[in-house]
Amino acid sequence: MIDRRQPGLGVALPAAAVAVVATLAGAAAAAAQSDRARRAPDRVLAFPAPVGEERLDVDRGAMGAWYRIRKLATTASLLHITAHPDDEHAGMLTLASRGWGARTALLSLNRGEAGANAIGPELFDALGLIRTRELVLSGRYYGLDDLYFTTAVDYGYSKSVDEAFRSWDREAVLEDMVRVIRLNRPLVVVSRFHGSARDGHGHHHAAGLLTPEAVAAAADPTRFPRQISGEGLRPWRVLRTFRGGVRVDEPYDVEVNATGMSPWLGDTYQRWASRGLGLQRSQTAGRVRTGGGRYFYEHVDGTGTGTGGGTGTATGIAGSFFAGLDSTLRGLPALLSEASSPEADSLLAELDRLIGAAAEAFDFRDPGRAVDDLARGLGWVRAAITALPDAPETRFHLSLKERQFEEAVLAASGTTVSAELAGGPAAGGEAVLAPGQTAAIHLRVEPAASADGEGVTAWIASRGGEILAPPRRIARRPDGSTEGIEVRVPTAPAAPYFGRGDVSENHYQVSDSADLHLPWRRPALAAGVELAIAGHAIVRTVPVTASVARLPYGSVTRRVEALPVLSVSLAPGVGIVPVDGAGEGGGGGSAGGPPAAPMEIRARVVANAAPLSATVRLELPERWTTVPGTPDIVEHDFRTPGEIVDAAFVIAPPASWRGEAEVTAVARARGEDYRRGYRTIEHRDLPLARLWRPARMPVRSVPVADLEGVRVGYVMGVGDEVPAGIEALGATVELLDEAALGEVDAGAAAGSGEEAGFHAIVVGTRAYAVREDLVEHNWRLLDYARGGGHLIVLYQTQEYVPSEMAPYPASLPRGAEEVSEEDAPVRLLRPGHALMTAPNRLSEADFDGWIEQRGSKFFSEWDPAYTPLVETHDAGQVPQEGVWLTAPVGEGRYTYLALALHRQLPYGVPGAYRILSNVLTPRGASAPAPDGDR
Repeated sequence: MIDRRQPGLGVALPAAAVAVVATLAGAAAAAAQSDRARRAPDRVLAFPAPVGEERLDVDRGAMGAWYRIRKLATTASLLHITAHPDDEHAGMLTLASRGWGARTALLSLNRGEAGANAIGPELFDALGLIRTRELVLSGRYYGLDDLYFTTAVDYGYSKSVDEAFRSWDREAVLEDMVRVIRLNRPLVVVSRFHGSARDGHGHHHAAGLLTPEAVAAAADPTRFPRQISGEGLRPWRVLRTFRGGVRVDEPYDVEVNATGMSPWLGDTYQRWASRGLGLQRSQTAGRVRTGGGRYFYEHVDGTGTGTGGGTGTATGIAGSFFAGLDSTLRGLPALLSEASSPEADSLLAELDRLIGAAAEAFDFRDPGRAVDDLARGLGWVRAAITALPDAPETRFHLSLKERQFEEAVLAASGTTVSAELAGGPAAGGEAVLAPGQTAAIHLRVEPAASADGEGVTAWIASRGGEILAPPRRIARRPDGSTEGIEVRVPTAPAAPYFGRGDVSENHYQVSDSADLHLPWRRPALAAGVELAIAGHAIVRTVPVTASVARLPYGSVTRRVEALPVLSVSLAPGVGIVPVDGAGEGGGGGSAGGPPAAPMEIRARVVANAAPLSATVRLELPERWTTVPGTPDIVEHDFRTPGEIVDAAFVIAPPASWRGEAEVTAVARARGEDYRRGYRTIEHRDLPLARLWRPARMPVRSVPVADLEGVRVGYVMGVGDEVPAGIEALGATVELLDEAALGEVDAGAAAGSGEEAGFHAIVVGTRAYAVREDLVEHNWRLLDYARGGGHLIVLYQTQEYVPSEMAPYPASLPRGAEEVSEEDAPVRLLRPGHALMTAPNRLSEADFDGWIEQRGSKFFSEWDPAYTPLVETHDAGQVPQEGVWLTAPVGEGRYTYLALALHRQLPYGVPGAYRILSNVLTPRGASAPAPDGDR
């Protein structure tokens, strides 16, 4: 006899199967449940399931089955709360999940949007998408079951909690935290941070302060009652709360020692966790931090006050968060303060026995020997859920245990389910479909004996819960695959469910609450299969995927996305109209002056369906025109999906135009207009991301001297958009690769007899961290400066050793200073210096309207040959003068410029362009400044 009941439903498939798919899609969950007590589990265990090759080897095969069996034996659960990705106590999480078997979740208050990026040019929201994916990847090493984010945005380094709460809506962040606690319902909450000034970063301090407050609020039905009345959640009382940031010589209640060896990981829990943490490469640059492994925590009460009076004295626990808690299944009702029944007690006791029997029967040579006991346990846990109609909390946790049993049965039986797009990727070799397309989807169930009979019951659903192919019995081939299931791709939102209209906003707006707090949207297309294993029905839902070639590294498995027929975007991201070059201050200029020069902009159109004919045109500000002889509309016939066309337009403002305006691109095909597009973000080992933006380009006039005729060599580092900013001023930029660097010498300076020499060479952000060839040829750049060129080094990290790599001694320490307040005061130290006066006279006004920070990685000491040009500091910080230094070198000049120009230029900050113009303008190489260099 086959048990077809689903968690707490007591109804037969395939109707239950349809409900499960709708739950996966984030819709129709309430209709599938008999009471609201069953709604919250639909948002738990929502950690993005590994897809294909994304699953770690240790989680496959016999080892993966053993890991799942170990997690059955306990109801222990914890939620770890941090401020940013990479803050987490990785070793603790790994030991808790992979060692203790606890259900583990991680909540990061933000996605790390304001961090630096060691692997590419992406900053702000694009970097947030990268760091989200990095944390997902790290979490697979830790063994995370769930990963959540609030809607707060990382706006930059904050030196005080007061600044954090001025920038964030404290109540909104707290509400998000409470929702996550009520969704996940952990027994224990562990704050990474102490909640005091010792945390340093204001975001860290805020996370530590808010954690106990959120725990208390989650248990109070009068706090955020809309979550209860409108979202179907219930108050949740966390049993214990702990905080980190406890020093080894201070009282603590729990020491978690992750330095022990795991026989099935083949490493210590800490070193295994460090491998995962090291994969957050945008922050670690691939370095693996293997030290540490001992974590100390203090128990806190509902007010956030520590209660530890000495090692283990507060709660009588010293080695585990869960000591003294009955984490057996039989003890679950009493642990949750709910009434049980003799029938339920008997069922739960039998469950504990069956789990032990399955562990005893497990054989790494034959994991299938444990299937019968695991399948019986699945039946018993379903019966226990039915036997406890008046114990909603116990039912909640048993429903999670039911899902764990299902995973264990599948793993022990070696059963895998996948759904692939027939014929491989569609648009441009990517896993992309367009609305209205018809696609065939092949299911594969392996091994072939993992389901009763010759076929399986299968169906396809959309993210929104629409059943695209209703449940039906499908025959399987000998290799476990099925015939193609044809579906018509629905129209669905493709952009992330979170976004903001401007980089100055410190909270995301949510467009679809079905996926709220998850790393990203759930799959656009999902396939469901009903399996029958050892007499019990199990419904397995998986995303529809495609294998995408990434040669020479093989291929990657990606979830199929449904994208609009056309994507349209504009480049550059901001249009700069240089006017009134000698003006003072960073404003937009005033009326009068010479006419502004035309500018070229490019509209990129991507077709996700073909064949089709499309047009793209620009919507221009009033009185702006396309230059005569250039197109005002571009037509193109797309022949293959994924085809890209870049349409060039040359536009001009009216004579003497000053101010700000906006240019919009509009693509049209099949009678519809498209005004949004995406930028693809792809890095090795990470799921692909797309940053969506309206196809709009702000344009503004800037009182800045242009750089027509100036030739600049640029040494790109991790990636930035500074070259585009230089080109916006009219200069010619040549990116210097290894071969080009090998040809730089004293004769490469413009005017030194080299016809095509460079007036300046700029070393891009963090270039010395990633360019070995730059380190090798650094002496050539110094020779270039001595021969009459201007060598400009933008901010670097500790890989740059100025005492060896700069012309005169200086110090750039590992913990170099930065100024994180974007409106921090700036004082001009040498207002008469040539770099401050020509061709643009700079003033404090040129530092108005800056974004996120003033700068980072300042020199701490320097030789008297250098002249510091500006001074700035955060509140309470010692004034910093190592921000912008310059010195004559032979016939030329060297400048270290740690102002955050790379963050300002993409957003059209006028002062950044004026500074850039001054630095790059050719001048008498060795001529003294008006008030002299030191």
